[in-house]
Amino acid sequence: MSILIKTERLNLKKIEKKDLKVLVNQLNNWNVVKWLVNVPYPYTLIDAEKWLDKSSKEELTLNIFIKNNLIGGITIDKRTINNTSVLGFWIGEEYWGKGYAIEACNSLISYFFSNHSGNKLYASHMLKNEKSKKILLNLGFQKVSEGKVFSLSKNIKVDDVNYELVNS
Repeated sequence: MSILIKTERLNLKKIEKKDLKVLVNQLNNWNVVKWLVNVPYPYTLIDAEKWLDKSSKEELTLNIFIKNNLIGGITIDKRTINNTSVLGFWIGEEYWGKGYAIEACNSLISYFFSNHSGNKLYASHMLKNEKSKKILLNLGFQKVSEGKVFSLSKNIKVDDVNYELVNS
């Protein structure tokens, strides 16, 4: 299940075994991981191998590359509990503030709505994550609720803000 989505500056594609060391280095950074609910901290090679396995099995579990340099991750997961599709993303700290998250998300969202039957997409961020909030609002997501979610990295429930995007 190979997929490649090209943007102006980025390639969204499956991670390979050769990329795992860089993945560990990028995600073994508290400034990144403290905002991610599904990523443990510290992040180990075993965690990276689990991501590689997930990526090989799920169509829209991808990583973000500039040429062949891994700079982040992006996914649209199909949640089985309520049959919703959920966007998630992260960018390595040294690549923050350059518009890569918006560019990657716009591209994956377009791909999703063009190639899948769903017309709604969901996303969320931790309450005080202003950068992710700004990105989601710029992408056209609308706030629908607030709640709590368990954070692997913090090992506690955290306040969470939930959004939806309707393809019109």
